[in-house]
Amino acid sequence: MTIQRLRTPALAALASASLFAAGCGSDEDKVKDAVKDVAAAAKDKDADKFCGALSKEALKQVETGSKKKCKEAFNKQTLDALAKDAPDPEKIKFDKVTVKDDTATVKIKGEQSETKLLKEDGDWKITP
Repeated sequence: MTIQRLRTPALAALASASLFAAGCGSDEDKVKDAVKDVAAAAKDKDADKFCGALSKEALKQVETGSKKKCKEAFNKQTLDALAKDAPDPEKIKFDKVTVKDDTATVKIKGEQSETKLLKEDGDWKITP
């Protein structure tokens, strides 16, 4: 997968991915919190946090497609584009959050597609 092909799903994932699932609350609440954390990572142009939001399978796709480690694949140009298009974490509105076992889908108001998440090691992660 090329960086350009990754950009579109990554932008959708910004609105629905999981970075940290810390704190109390339901899995649905943790998924929503994670959405805001990933959007903040994109706005801050933080490749470490953004890459930390990817599932093992998503990381594999990024690194195979770009032939670089995730943090290197999300270079300044890519991070600038993600930051520009990332939603304001405080303004994200959820149409639908569905959690079943260790998988989740999120639909953000105003977005066309849903994004899939996978719970890995207790944290919700973007997954293909």
